Amino acid sequence: MQSRLFKVSLAGIALVIASTLALLAVLVQRIGPEQVQYGNLCEPTSSDPCYRPVLKGGFPFAYLFDAPGVSVQGKLSFFEDTLRPEALLLDITVYFVAILLFIAAASRYGSVRKSGATRADA
Repeated sequence: MQSRLFKVSLAGIALVIASTLALLAVLVQRIGPEQVQYGNLCEPTSSDPCYRPVLKGGFPFAYLFDAPGVSVQGKLSFFEDTLRPEALLLDITVYFVAILLFIAAASRYGSVRKSGATRADA
């Protein structure tokens, strides 16, 4: 029972770390290729929409997109810009799986080392 509780609490900690990493990944910012409308004053007729590549944040999948005309242009903010929750959940999932794989590999390495030390003592 204690082993199961330990594994569940370890998975919970991994989920918290994965969520934190995904939220901090918004600092990985890039521009385009997605385009958004930035107004209508760039064409000769002044009635056609202007499109430019948009600033986006998140890694490996971008989940926060700059919303021109709503927020400060060129700066990402969770309160003003467009959040794509499915991409955020995908980022959290990627980080969670990576952390679990790391824990599993570290656990196997520790058990192999322990069993190797026991054989050497015998």
